[in-house]
Amino acid sequence: MTIQFQAKPTQIFDDALTSALHAAGGRVVSQTLGALLTEGLLSDGALLAAPAKGGAGEVAIQASDVSVTYRAIVKRTVAYDRWLVEEGSVRRFKALEDARCDDPILLLGDLLPLAVGDAVTHERFSDEIRRTFLNHAEALVASRRRGRALASQGYDAAEAYLTDGHRYHPCFKSRIGFSPRENRVYGPEFANTLKPVWLGIHKDLSASSSIAVPGRQDRSLLTSADAPALDGDFHILPVHPWQWEREIEAATTLERAAGRIVFLGESRHDYLAQQSIRTLADQTSPDAPSLKLALSIRNTSTARTLAAHTVLNAPIISAWLHDVSHSDPYLDASGTIFLLERMGTTVTLPLGLNTGKDLRGGMAAIWRDPVHKYLCAETEAASPFSMLTHLDVDGRPAIAPWVGAFSVENWTRELLRVSSIPVVHLLTAHGIALESHQQNMVLVHRNGWPVRIALKDFHDGVRFIPERLHVRTPALVATPAEHARINPNSYVEAKDPEDVRDFMFDALFGVNLAELAFFLERYFGFDERVFWRMAAGIIREHLHSNEAAGKGAVTFGLLDDEVLVEDLARRRLDTGQVPARRVPNPLIHAAGFPEDASC
Repeated sequence: MTIQFQAKPTQIFDDALTSALHAAGGRVVSQTLGALLTEGLLSDGALLAAPAKGGAGEVAIQASDVSVTYRAIVKRTVAYDRWLVEEGSVRRFKALEDARCDDPILLLGDLLPLAVGDAVTHERFSDEIRRTFLNHAEALVASRRRGRALASQGYDAAEAYLTDGHRYHPCFKSRIGFSPRENRVYGPEFANTLKPVWLGIHKDLSASSSIAVPGRQDRSLLTSADAPALDGDFHILPVHPWQWEREIEAATTLERAAGRIVFLGESRHDYLAQQSIRTLADQTSPDAPSLKLALSIRNTSTARTLAAHTVLNAPIISAWLHDVSHSDPYLDASGTIFLLERMGTTVTLPLGLNTGKDLRGGMAAIWRDPVHKYLCAETEAASPFSMLTHLDVDGRPAIAPWVGAFSVENWTRELLRVSSIPVVHLLTAHGIALESHQQNMVLVHRNGWPVRIALKDFHDGVRFIPERLHVRTPALVATPAEHARINPNSYVEAKDPEDVRDFMFDALFGVNLAELAFFLERYFGFDERVFWRMAAGIIREHLHSNEAAGKGAVTFGLLDDEVLVEDLARRRLDTGQVPARRVPNPLIHAAGFPEDASC
């Protein structure tokens, strides 16, 4: 097996990469097979044997070639009936041959003909899986060479060093658009110093808004990043170095020649890419804002550009959430941190006519508070929530020292209390749903003991029904009809209470806390049912103690019998509109409570 290093153009034999390819292949194979089984994507008759829901055992699958059979060890979870395929357990049988399968392309070649979709969606899915496999392998090489325990790192470094990606989506590290070399330069796991490029964009082509100066740029934020200055006819825009080199430089030649766009040089500050790839943390001035920069790549099957209306809404929504949190006695007392998106700048008119590209969405930036400025420096530290399900290079859970110090039961109870109640309270007491998956939540702790959370990514991660808000409605920039047509699931204002509930519920419970439940059971022996019973009890206690939250829980059906979840793999494979799937509410069924919606 070979790998190209940046410093050496020749190819060399690399045992580290060979080992990483086996590990990455095992992860991608198990995760892909788990998604196909969870979402029922294989044709009738392909499943030859399987354990019952909540059980564990062997699954057997007939491949498209009837001489090929796959077998693996799976655990079907109580909540969401997730099929967790044990890494390294997938075996491929053909005639008298029996071999472990760590090759996701071989797996897809055998099983995709049995899956929903057509040749086009199958090829697209295969390409994303292939890139995920190779990118994850190289990330593992970098991680193993560092050999550091993640919990010992500062927040920005931990964000960068996380290698896990989405724990369910099969295409968790596809990064379509990056070449392998570019992935090693700009991928967060490689922790390279990055320097954004500064541009001046004439106001005829762009728009800005900020919390401090609505409708305009906040000069103090630009100063904190040591951004260059231009006269008042220009907005200052940072762009990702990859975006400049691959998309913007050639596409803006005419505008730069005409003086409507001005190249101002690269940043004097050093930045570190965070786990979202497009967010960069300032390492020269850690208390300066992080920069969320548009990238014309696709990762986890989602475009990483920034729609103009969401960029301009970012400071409006942040200011609104700040007011809501400080006027609410519970949220204020809880110390819940909202990492405010203080400013957004975006190109608003089509550019790039000389290259045939429309750069709207590809030239935009959001300035967001770093978590450091909110911490009690002497007593508090912050860790990415996705670190809670991370295994260090020695195979031990990153949280093992914390759980060992406080006991799994005590630590889990406090973790559930500080993480779930603020998000549930926002929905039930105020009618505001946040998309609080692992990447959008930060744990603030004292030597591992959960203290409070920080929440982030509000520009397109909020949903509400204006008529059902218990606070004032923010005056948002409207969603363009074209955006709504292309991205029908991307909107802020809704009409259906179930829709708002599921937006919060799927992210917080289905993607975030469910992963923690599965992890704690596997590595610490903490029963999944006990986890959900504990979560439900903590939430019910809060609903009983807060009248507004109790009423809102009924309005939004928090404890309804069923909730909706997104089928992430089906969305990549199916050729039509993919509806959400109904599943039993884990706060009722997995927790073992009777079926009712009372609080």
